[in-house]
Amino acid sequence: MRILHVSHEFPPYEFAGTAIYAYNIVKAQSADHDLFVFARLSDEHAPDYKVIDEDRNGYQVRLMNRPEVGWDPFDASYTDPRAERLLTDYVDEVQPDLVHFHHILGLSHTCIEEVKKRGIAVVMTLHDFWTMCPMGQRMCYTDNTLCEEIDFNKCGACVFGGEWTFDEEPAPETKPSQSLSYHDYYQHRYRYTPGALGRRPRAMAWAAWRAMGSVLGNPSDLPTPRALSEHPFAVRMRRMAHQLAQCDLLITPSAFLRDEFIRLMDIPADKIVHSLNGMKFDHVVAHERTPSEALRFGFVGSMIPTKGPHVLVEAARILKDRPGFRVDIYGAPNQWTREYNDNLIENAQDLDVVKFHGRFDNKQIGKVLAGLDVLVVPSIWYENAPLTLNEAAMTKTPVLASDRGGMLEFVRDNKYGRTFKIGDPADLAHEMAQLMDNPDQIPLLAEMDVYIKPVADNAVELEAIYKRILAGRMQRSRT
Repeated sequence: MRILHVSHEFPPYEFAGTAIYAYNIVKAQSADHDLFVFARLSDEHAPDYKVIDEDRNGYQVRLMNRPEVGWDPFDASYTDPRAERLLTDYVDEVQPDLVHFHHILGLSHTCIEEVKKRGIAVVMTLHDFWTMCPMGQRMCYTDNTLCEEIDFNKCGACVFGGEWTFDEEPAPETKPSQSLSYHDYYQHRYRYTPGALGRRPRAMAWAAWRAMGSVLGNPSDLPTPRALSEHPFAVRMRRMAHQLAQCDLLITPSAFLRDEFIRLMDIPADKIVHSLNGMKFDHVVAHERTPSEALRFGFVGSMIPTKGPHVLVEAARILKDRPGFRVDIYGAPNQWTREYNDNLIENAQDLDVVKFHGRFDNKQIGKVLAGLDVLVVPSIWYENAPLTLNEAAMTKTPVLASDRGGMLEFVRDNKYGRTFKIGDPADLAHEMAQLMDNPDQIPLLAEMDVYIKPVADNAVELEAIYKRILAGRMQRSRT
């Protein structure tokens, strides 16, 4: 089988969760199939849209350099004809039986439909909320609240900052002379009528009214149809929904994510399935827990606001007068969150119990977790399938996690760990105090065995999915 995987990032250039998962699946499948990868590269020192081909000893990779994603105009953030063309050129070149999309940020939302036009099967794994939220996490950054429902009027300020508003004003128009024909009226109105849908019929209706008015001799007295622009964020979501509908199958790593796409984007239930992401275990080695007189709570992850390390720091502040505990924070910021990281460290200078350890080699995650008694996962967004929880379970590290999304699902379904109210330092401090007062409860948090799907099993599972899709398409073709 010839399989093409498409992602917005790919190792060794990026090591975020989606990139690591795509890389592991490609490696696992390459032993039995012809594997190809098309991925975006973010190299500020290379020309835009430069194409680089790499032979990875078992599979081929084509990288397209697009370091900056434009936001002006807004649809440039998710539509890029040049990126689409580079992908479809590669599709035409390698002729895959199936294309598996992992993310299209920095590529173009139109890529999915263009692949389908070529009669090729398409599968997409939805790793986050990017197709319904431009920021990917379904969280409003203006007030740090979760978007339980999608309110397009909040999106502008969240994405662009400031007091961004969308005013639905009538399309601009002039008063053409009475001598113009229906065609002239139509061309004039079509040019000024916004929106992707309904543009033509609205222009035709306006032109008909004007042409009729010319015949009656008084076109200015006739009512002018109000042609409103559709909200740009609503346009984005509608276009994304159309692209997802082109896929033969959608896969989500959490049941929560599946339910939300069914609820908010009207994805048919039989076109979207929940399947845990497969993991490689070789970097996670369980070590004997190091002894400590203090109860050690820890954070491991990227130092970004949505991961919530500040929630843990504030919980430590609430408990700072209690003896017998400490907080260890492992992780580094990305290029956009250095200020957040610096501010957090500065604000915690008066807390002797909090220590920042900075970046660490993920191959040493077992040793890091062995130095903690309780791992805290305080993310303030939904977190669909956090790898940290899997790593904790593999090393029998007890966890306290936020009570939403994939975090709640992991704790509840596996009966592993305990939750606290998302984004609430006081509730987290309460749970920490409970464990400090009852240390015998801590081993019980990691008592249950958790099934972590091996990437090899995931590869076999995906192969079966691919074959069913291809067999179904062949059957429909014969019919």
